Amino acid sequence: MIKKLLKILSFAFVFSPAAVQAAVNVAVIAPKAGEFRRLGTEIIEGVRIAVNEINENGGLNGEKINLITVDDQCNDRLAVSTAQMMSLNTSKADRMNLVIGPYCTNAFQQVASIYAKAGIFQIIPISISAQNAGSNYKGLIKMVGFSERQGQDFLAFYQRHFADKNLAMIYDSRQSDTIDVARIVRSEFQKVAPAGILRMYNLADYGNDLDFLARDIYDNGAEAAYILGRPKSVAKLAKYLKQEDDEFIIFTNRYQSQESYDKILGDLAEGAYVVALPSLKDDPAFTETLVRLRLLGVEPEGLAVYGYSAVKLWESLVEKADSFSYEKLADAVNKNKIDTAWGEMMFNNGNPDNSVRYSVYQIQNGEYTQVY
Repeated sequence: MIKKLLKILSFAFVFSPAAVQAAVNVAVIAPKAGEFRRLGTEIIEGVRIAVNEINENGGLNGEKINLITVDDQCNDRLAVSTAQMMSLNTSKADRMNLVIGPYCTNAFQQVASIYAKAGIFQIIPISISAQNAGSNYKGLIKMVGFSERQGQDFLAFYQRHFADKNLAMIYDSRQSDTIDVARIVRSEFQKVAPAGILRMYNLADYGNDLDFLARDIYDNGAEAAYILGRPKSVAKLAKYLKQEDDEFIIFTNRYQSQESYDKILGDLAEGAYVVALPSLKDDPAFTETLVRLRLLGVEPEGLAVYGYSAVKLWESLVEKADSFSYEKLADAVNKNKIDTAWGEMMFNNGNPDNSVRYSVYQIQNGEYTQVY
């Protein structure tokens, strides 16, 4: 049935050498092309490292793991089609035991419902909008929590260093995650900042006229901007703002400032701030994992840590439940503290008891330096 699935879907599935013998299938769904290629590649590489480590140590519960990678191109239709086709594989050899992803979550509620009805355990390795998460399913883990947390952490940094500066909060109403972060920023600013220091801007209201948006931001007296949206729009708007005033303060999210950001801004990127999930390299709870990875000759970068951690979390659950069963794993989630790369954590209906805190980096001499 897996071969049939490959034939029907128009994107690539890549099998590990153990595919013929393995009866335990893990799929990771992330973009391997397009604007989010780098992030998808990081997640896939982290998952691959963890699966290889398990297989080289004899497998999990005596079973070798078969890794399947799916490029959904951050396309909602393909994400739903992938879930639908995977749900058709019901034999022990062909069925999916674990799905990691998808990375892009606009169709999350529909996708999660399909996996839950098919009894396929699902782990989201990166933060997800609490508003977008919708209903909870017992076999679904939102591993690092919710993207709204970045709004709180951004505000804490901004208040500490730029509390007297007017801020433009730019989001895109066509992307649910950016709406939710902008909502949190506005809500938190209203609690601590003087009236008028924050103005909200919706990219969708300006179409492709980002130059006009930049002028509007300047005319309203902004001295800094937090820009969320599609990568190219983020980069182009940041460039217009910096060209007008190279002292203008730019914040963006790492997951919306991809390869196009550096290419479009060039030297103007210097000094900009980037909000991102922490690398964990300096987290004491991650030390043991980091040492183990380095012994394998691996230096985890970016979201690779989170792809790796998703597999290790599932491995921990399988060992606690002594089973790959969807029902038993779901039961183990709610009854146990779960080991994660950043320490033990309790999950309630798949939600962590505390979202992972975001960090702030500044581009200094072309390198990302953590400043918060």
